[in-house]
Amino acid sequence: MDIDKLIEKLTLEEKCSLVVGKNFWETKNIDRLDIPSIFMADGPHGLRKVVDDSTGMEKSIEAVCYPSLVTLASSFNPKIAYKMGEAIASEFKANNVSLVLGPGINIKRHPFCGRNFEYFSEDPYVTTKMAEGFIKGVKSKNVGVCLKHFALNSQEDYRMTSNSVVDARAKYEIYYKSFQELIKLDPEMVMCSYNKVDGEYASENIHHLKEVLREEFGFNGLIVSDWSAVNSRTDALIATLDLEMPGHIYSIKKLIKDYKSGLIPIKTLDDSVRRVLELVDKYKNKDNHTVDLEKNHLTAADIAAESIVLLKNKDELLPLRHEDRVLLIGDMAKNIRYQGGGSSHINPYRVDNIYDYLTKHENVDYVQGYCHKCNEHDKDLLDEVKNLAPNYSKIVLVCGLTDAYESEGYDREHLSLPSNQEYLINQVSKFNENVILVLQIGSPIAMPFKKNVKAIVNCYLGGEGLGLAIDRVLYGTVNPSGRLAETFPIDHFSIPSDKYFKTGNSNVFYQESIYVGYRYYCSTNQEVLFPFGYGKSYSHFEYSNLQVNKNEIKTKKQTINLSVDVTNNGPMDGKEVVMLFFEAKNPTIPRPKRELIGFDKIMIKNGETKTVKFKVDSSSFNFYHPELNEFICDNGKYSLQICRNARDILVEKQIEVNINTIYEPSVWNELDSYTPLKGLTFKNEDYEKLINIKLKDQHIKHTRPFTINNSLEDIQDTFIGKIVAKQFEKQKKDILEGNEDQEKMINLGIKQMPLRSLAILSHGRLKLKTVHFIIELINRNFLKAIKYIMKR
Repeated sequence: MDIDKLIEKLTLEEKCSLVVGKNFWETKNIDRLDIPSIFMADGPHGLRKVVDDSTGMEKSIEAVCYPSLVTLASSFNPKIAYKMGEAIASEFKANNVSLVLGPGINIKRHPFCGRNFEYFSEDPYVTTKMAEGFIKGVKSKNVGVCLKHFALNSQEDYRMTSNSVVDARAKYEIYYKSFQELIKLDPEMVMCSYNKVDGEYASENIHHLKEVLREEFGFNGLIVSDWSAVNSRTDALIATLDLEMPGHIYSIKKLIKDYKSGLIPIKTLDDSVRRVLELVDKYKNKDNHTVDLEKNHLTAADIAAESIVLLKNKDELLPLRHEDRVLLIGDMAKNIRYQGGGSSHINPYRVDNIYDYLTKHENVDYVQGYCHKCNEHDKDLLDEVKNLAPNYSKIVLVCGLTDAYESEGYDREHLSLPSNQEYLINQVSKFNENVILVLQIGSPIAMPFKKNVKAIVNCYLGGEGLGLAIDRVLYGTVNPSGRLAETFPIDHFSIPSDKYFKTGNSNVFYQESIYVGYRYYCSTNQEVLFPFGYGKSYSHFEYSNLQVNKNEIKTKKQTINLSVDVTNNGPMDGKEVVMLFFEAKNPTIPRPKRELIGFDKIMIKNGETKTVKFKVDSSSFNFYHPELNEFICDNGKYSLQICRNARDILVEKQIEVNINTIYEPSVWNELDSYTPLKGLTFKNEDYEKLINIKLKDQHIKHTRPFTINNSLEDIQDTFIGKIVAKQFEKQKKDILEGNEDQEKMINLGIKQMPLRSLAILSHGRLKLKTVHFIIELINRNFLKAIKYIMKR
């Protein structure tokens, strides 16, 4: 393509149509100039190419469902992430889909976030390294990637209307960090989030998109909206958002009108058109490719097996032996939960359930135990377990969270398993002491039953090959090597962001700031259920001989080489994750007690010793100085710590950094409640100093005048609003027919979604002019309402 000539030849109408999608999944084609459209699709853990969305509940083609990103992160192996990205891209390529709408790299601020299964970690370093492997794997097949969701998108409740308010250090050290690092890999697209950032929608926030993402981070690719995230197409264009998805005629007309009114400079429009055309040019050639789904299915099982986390193994109850008499219990052994709900939901090629694989073994029997679709325990099912359980040497009890508990579109309400499952766990342990609990979850749960079971195996959401993977791990064909990429708290009250999470429909204050996950728990020496990085093995690994080649860094270019010996003391070959943290011993600004700066995963044979090496320099210890608006490194002493997890130090060495860094004190030095040694209590008055605004308007009651950015929830108390809500209830029944698992997501989605978004996502059922008509009626502007209804 000669893009300069094409831009000269394009009409105003054609330019405006290019920066708005053709439909739900394609860019606009201009046939007279031989500009084709290209196709994009979810998702982060497999291809979801929609072939029928006429009902509102899309049907997609058959594809391999790989482990969700929460599971992949637990492998702590970027090579495995590369393998998964490569396999997913092969299916995209074979189906003429040019761009993966992923990976999701948002940080896990709170376990309640319903979409946490789509994200990697609470830690930006793990997120960056695992996403890097995934991205390189996808791009190796000449398929594009889209980083999402930029940024500060940490909750599902009111995700389209809430306003994220975050101090500068937390933005740059925690929430922006992975985006800033991964931009260096030249991702084809970055997707903006739904929420507002500092009072403005992310889609039209000039500082957020143009000044930070483009000018500061150096992103030159295409910025795309999340689906229906655009409030004002003109304002979004000026903020350098290039492509609004999905496509609809209203934005095109708006752009034409505003350009003719002088509100849009031609260079601004042409710059976005150019970025769209560059993307189309890159992927315009469609080659014929085939894909082996059976091979990819086995790859998905391999990834799941390497990502499974062994959380407990008292008396070395695992691995199972073939002579063990095993009773398999649990409805979710048959009805496995192998992926999360929402936009990433894959139509799987073939699902390997746990029941089919484990009952292939001669000495394994099965009982249902509970119903996965309800919370009440069934006495008849429980009696059956009670009669059989004492007769077996070991019990494998399969439990987990269903889509009703966590999904895109809504946040969790608690950390508990369904009550009937918790009851069964406690009861089974009375009948047989050798209980192995197998969990299928998308995020942390509380475990009041932990002491009652001898072994706990966390599968997370293991993809369609989960049955094969868990069979390999339970019987020891695979030595478990997964580690938690997030902290499991004892209860939700101990979570640093708990008081400040999903506090309403308006301002959301990230008052815990940089103290997310293990950064908080380590700094406060607080007990947790399982720390970040936790995971056991069937083997025993010993660490020794920690060496550094120098004890001091005197310039920014100097590097310290660190090495440590790791020995596998048996009884079987296995992979070990080696983690490198640092602790600033005398920081001049408050810092978390421990921060991860390196990890490596290695295979070590039984009886073998291997040396693991790391490199660090002054930038490894950087923090963001909010007054200087840059990352800097403190002079001082640092402890380099090889840890088994964020809590347990194995060996450490102290070094000194002396690079003559001189800077003025920060506002952070005035805030005792943000200093670990003085207790992290995050006082309101201190956080107000950090963000320079008052902590207010976390939940607001909307009143007239309403706009199209208001939701059904906002207008439901008005006379017209009640009528509209009843109509949506009728429509919802048709959409939900045969899709009960999606009911909660759709209920809350319709209730909390801006009315403009409802229109755009309604597949034509609701016209935007009708929304304007409704709003003007509610506002009692009857003449304006009549004008809207009279428009063609």
